Amino acid sequence: MADNSKIRVRFAPSPTGYLHIGNARTALFNRLFAARYKGSFVLRIEDTDRERSTKAFEDSILEDLKWLGIDWEEGPDKGGAFGPYRQSERADIYSEYTDKLIDKGMAYPCYCTHDRLEELKKRQIKAGWPPKYDGRCRTLSMGERPKDVRPVIRFCAPEKTVAFEDKVHKRLSFDASIFGDFIIAGSDGIATYNFAVVIDDALMAITHVIRGEDHLSNTPRQILLFDAFGFPVPQYAHIPLILGSDRTPLSKRHGAASIMELKESGFLPEAIVNHLCHLGLSPGREFLSMGEAVELFSIEMLSRSPSVFDIDRLKAFNRVYIEKADTERLANIVKPYLKEDVSHEWLQKAIEAIKGEAITLRDIPDMLLSLLKGPVFDRDAERVLKESYAREVLNALSQEIEKQEGLNTDTYKNVIAGIKQKTGLNGKQLFMPIRAALTGKLKGIELEKIFVLLGKKQISERITRCLI
Repeated sequence: MADNSKIRVRFAPSPTGYLHIGNARTALFNRLFAARYKGSFVLRIEDTDRERSTKAFEDSILEDLKWLGIDWEEGPDKGGAFGPYRQSERADIYSEYTDKLIDKGMAYPCYCTHDRLEELKKRQIKAGWPPKYDGRCRTLSMGERPKDVRPVIRFCAPEKTVAFEDKVHKRLSFDASIFGDFIIAGSDGIATYNFAVVIDDALMAITHVIRGEDHLSNTPRQILLFDAFGFPVPQYAHIPLILGSDRTPLSKRHGAASIMELKESGFLPEAIVNHLCHLGLSPGREFLSMGEAVELFSIEMLSRSPSVFDIDRLKAFNRVYIEKADTERLANIVKPYLKEDVSHEWLQKAIEAIKGEAITLRDIPDMLLSLLKGPVFDRDAERVLKESYAREVLNALSQEIEKQEGLNTDTYKNVIAGIKQKTGLNGKQLFMPIRAALTGKLKGIELEKIFVLLGKKQISERITRCLI
């Protein structure tokens, strides 16, 4: 790609809610693209919706992005040469450019009431026409303009075809005559979304706009505004939306809708990023680091078909990443959720033993609980413990445990060998009663690790409870 040093992309969330999965993917793809071509990634906060925008949501979005490992070169927290980076702080800029269009005769004040516009819309629909403003106020003289009405500002939309090359959808064209003269500033003076975005993208020198295809309908209006000011039009790439497993728009019923929910559910950020890389891309491998994703990313790789968010696939990714994760890191994450007071050394050993079995981080405290507080027996474990051979095995285990000074890998082997010799049992009939008595379940981490973690005293107490 030519002139990489000038590439500038942006992610522009509205702080009206938490960062959802679709927006996180958009941010990730912009970050990957900027990094791939050594460009700049700009974070811009689109907070012109004063009623719904909050600082708490903004802080949450920034925190979630950082947690995912998605960083930016310019933004409200970092500053930069093209700020301010909150739309609420750019009102004077928008007003200046609104006035420029009015002065050029390309925008005008509109005094039409809500009732008049609703009546116009009804008549047009009844006649089978697409609803649009009829331009009534475009030619009002100064004397005809009401003095007691605060007008909106409308753009004089030309009746022409707007065509552009989209990096995902290829060549697209729209008939601008159906838009009518659309509003660029409300009666309160606040710029509308399409107007503010154009001014921001132009003044921040944005070269590429990578965003969801739900913005496709906004693009021709924005191009008309770019052309009206003589601004260069950025290159667009509209990525298909993310669907749930039932092919409907992604929502909470599909497992989670926001990054915060995934985080609270025990997913690691690297697992989420890995899954996001598979939603719209075909990287050719199951697991990607952020660095590998940067090297592989290309706009040309973006799919034109909707992607499906599969919570089960994310769980599979997460299990692998937990198993690979640094034990010290996992211990620091999990420790605040443990009510029991345990040494950090024991916690690390326990996590090292069980992390290969955990699907999410929330599984780890539950698994540790059975080691710390004693087993809660499931039906299968209770069934095994009722078998005649189970009592024989546990009696032999009790005797062999008492012979040991301490428990480690070698003494575990000695204990098992002693039980085999005493009972003549092997395989499931030997190991299942032991596992059931110590953990309350028939599956889980290796018995050898359980022995070492529980220690002689705990094992003896658990066996005794089962033999009473």
